[in-house]
Amino acid sequence: MKLTYRGVDYESHPLAVEMIPGEISGKYRGQQWRRHYPRHISPPQPVAELKYRGVAYCIGDPLDVEAMKLRRHPQAIATAKTRQKTGQELANTHLAHIRSNLEHRLQVARQKGDPTLIRLLEDEARQIMVGS
Repeated sequence: MKLTYRGVDYESHPLAVEMIPGEISGKYRGQQWRRHYPRHISPPQPVAELKYRGVAYCIGDPLDVEAMKLRRHPQAIATAKTRQKTGQELANTHLAHIRSNLEHRLQVARQKGDPTLIRLLEDEARQIMVGS
């Protein structure tokens, strides 16, 4: 191929690199594409689980990564259910503490005989009952 750079003519002889198609492919804007690798370079190794600044991620062939995630899926479901149960237990405990605190405040207001405070605390109790 004859090229020119700043008025100087030269011939280009690019190296011919033999490529092999990889397993990774897809469709982008309606066109099919496939990843190719030079023959002398091996395709990427399978899945590696890594962590960067506390965030876990995986590298490797996307199909292998998905297969690994599916193998771990039952554990993830069990963990999510445990977290949800723990979260619900915490919410119930929190609500019970709020109610006991409100009961104590209401008892103190009745002992003092403050009708305005009693009315406000009873309104608060009704709001808690509606919200739960």
